[in-house]
Amino acid sequence: METQNTRSAGRRFGYTPASIFTNQLSNLAFGLGMVVVPLVFPFGVRIRRLQILSPAVFSTILILGGALLLLFTFLGMRKARALKAEGGSISVDGDRVTYPEVCKGRVRYDSFLISDIERIKDDDDQCQCRITLPDRHIVLETDYFDSAEEYAAFRSLLG
Repeated sequence: METQNTRSAGRRFGYTPASIFTNQLSNLAFGLGMVVVPLVFPFGVRIRRLQILSPAVFSTILILGGALLLLFTFLGMRKARALKAEGGSISVDGDRVTYPEVCKGRVRYDSFLISDIERIKDDDDQCQCRITLPDRHIVLETDYFDSAEEYAAFRSLLG
């Protein structure tokens, strides 16, 4: 009888985004909106006649939040560009999973053991698979896999 470890020996999954804008378009739109709208039309927060936040304060909060969202979006796009240029892949060999990680614009490969996984959370809203290990957290973008079937096959190997 075949065990899970023998079935997973030598499996390789493509992990390259189709575009650097994969999973980033809504963040770009919200970030730009949070910066542009308060600059063009500053507004405050009122509850009935009581002014909670003045237009200057609320606009500043929105602009700073939008700039921060745009920064995180830029970093995500930079990661996607590096993975796209290098042609990343995830391999499962027995109990060891090797995955690409972008550090300072370069792709390097790290690994973990399937038996070390404490928790796996699939976040369908953000298209992410979050893996919790004893010493770190790993976030894999599900849209970076070649297809939904490839991701499902990878996810089934993790348990």
